[in-house]
Amino acid sequence: MELVQTNQPQPVPVEAPSWLDLLLYVVIGGGGFVVTSLVLGSFVHKVTLPVSLAAYALNIFFFAGSVLVLGGARGKLSLSEIGFSPPRISAKWFFGAIALSLALVPLRGVIGIVVQYLSGGNLQGLQGRMDVIAPDGVTLIGFLVTLFGAGILVPISEELFFRGALFTWFRNRYNFPIALVVSSLLFALGHIDTIGVVASSLVLGVANAWLFEKSKTLWAPILMHITTNSFAILLIYGALAFAPQLVK
Repeated sequence: MELVQTNQPQPVPVEAPSWLDLLLYVVIGGGGFVVTSLVLGSFVHKVTLPVSLAAYALNIFFFAGSVLVLGGARGKLSLSEIGFSPPRISAKWFFGAIALSLALVPLRGVIGIVVQYLSGGNLQGLQGRMDVIAPDGVTLIGFLVTLFGAGILVPISEELFFRGALFTWFRNRYNFPIALVVSSLLFALGHIDTIGVVASSLVLGVANAWLFEKSKTLWAPILMHITTNSFAILLIYGALAFAPQLVK
């Protein structure tokens, strides 16, 4: 029997990402954001619009910056393979991400409230987050700045970090279930204002990880995150404008 040789390339084993890469993301990206936020908070006695702007800037600098520098610039993360640059998303996932985000709003709200009360807390703990979103009450400049900062830029930054970098690291080293659970837990802990917010954020983290896995583009969870944050901002400003007694 004559063996026929072919010129088909042999599959190249995929090298598992290094623990150093994960350590750099967590310490510099996550740790840097936490430490600088605590330092900023120690000097702030009242939340104002400039303070909110500083919080958004820190989020973008550490989360997005760590991914772009420690991942992209070092050749450890391909922005093209995760579908971030150049941006790509099909109509199916574009509208699907928006629909899923809006569908999860009541579920996340109920879960957050139930967990908050079962833990012995109350809704007063949400006041701090509301102060950052609407620090000066209802003003046009405050609304536009918050919508652009917290509604658009922060979701892009956080999805780059938690899904683009962390989920991808665990996905490439282990498997999808582990990547989904770990990245979602880290995302939830990154929103540790109250236990209710953590629970609600965990649901969003799981949904975004699933969406990223299925769509193969980071812009699907980014769009979902943008829709979620922007809708929350609209609700809060609407409540402040038309029923201020509900948010006192």
